[in-house]
Amino acid sequence: MSLSAGNSKTVTGHTGVGLVKSQTINPPTPLEYGREHLDTETFTVAQSSISEASPGVLTITGHGLETGEWLVYNTAGGTALVTGSSDTAADGAAFYVIKASADTINLASTYLNAIAGTGLQVSTDGNDSQTFSKPLGVVT
Repeated sequence: MSLSAGNSKTVTGHTGVGLVKSQTINPPTPLEYGREHLDTETFTVAQSSISEASPGVLTITGHGLETGEWLVYNTAGGTALVTGSSDTAADGAAFYVIKASADTINLASTYLNAIAGTGLQVSTDGNDSQTFSKPLGVVT
């Protein structure tokens, strides 16, 4: 039985003689176009936690991120992160995670680059209040 957005389905299964267990499953609701608020998990990454290298390495202790996850960048009003030789990251810029270890990641410009392990060069490490936010829930 497939689930589609906005439809609830009841799944019934037999758990033994005379015992029936039913569970109603409400599928996730996709993010609505134009919605102003999205729940996020936010990581503040200080300059000292970013190496200026190719690829740049961001240290976020116990980050829990996986390769291919989407992050949204915010300068928090300070100096912006610069990738490559002159690509200044704007507020709201999307990056994709390359998980290097449980405590470090690299950034990729696209999902496919993340999966391929092609990380971005970091030439300016930004500021101490900059954030990377991971959207929670379903985004379509």
